[in-house]
Amino acid sequence: MALPLASENDFYGTHRRPHGVDPQHLRVIKDTALRSRLIMAGMAEGLQSPKGPQKIASIIRLYADFNAPQPLRGARTPARRPEPSRSAFGLPTVEELNSLLSRIASVERAVSSELQGQINHDISRLKGAIATLEGDEFERTFRELEAAVRARREVAGQVREETFKRIEADSSFEPRKYLRLISRDPQHTE
Repeated sequence: MALPLASENDFYGTHRRPHGVDPQHLRVIKDTALRSRLIMAGMAEGLQSPKGPQKIASIIRLYADFNAPQPLRGARTPARRPEPSRSAFGLPTVEELNSLLSRIASVERAVSSELQGQINHDISRLKGAIATLEGDEFERTFRELEAAVRARREVAGQVREETFKRIEADSSFEPRKYLRLISRDPQHTE
């Protein structure tokens, strides 16, 4: 804060006082080493810097919270940096994710057919029978249908778990490594 305040006359060429900035935060600095240290520490932003033998003032904007924007190296305008590949972060491509989801659906159908085949057959039979029954037989059949639907829900978790085990065991299927990104809990839609 011992540095002199920057006045409007200190700004040169296209450089202007930033709008809405407290004038107490704009300072003239002659010590280039100190200027560099303040900028690198996040305490200041370089607003104007003399290049060569020019007689213009070096001006910085102070940031009390050490949150100054970092300087761009060798560029006056911000250069758009290419975003790093998502695969660098261990994330799947759309194609890998589609392949994995397709495999999950395919294996899940096969496992479901194996584990739920009899339960689904019983549910279909009981649904058809309920329409024609009355009285005690209707009540008994309805309770059997409730029990069968409950059993199918319980088996759904087993189907998903078995599906994931089978895909994880297939070392020739590269997208299996992304199974960790997907929940194994089946979502009940009934």
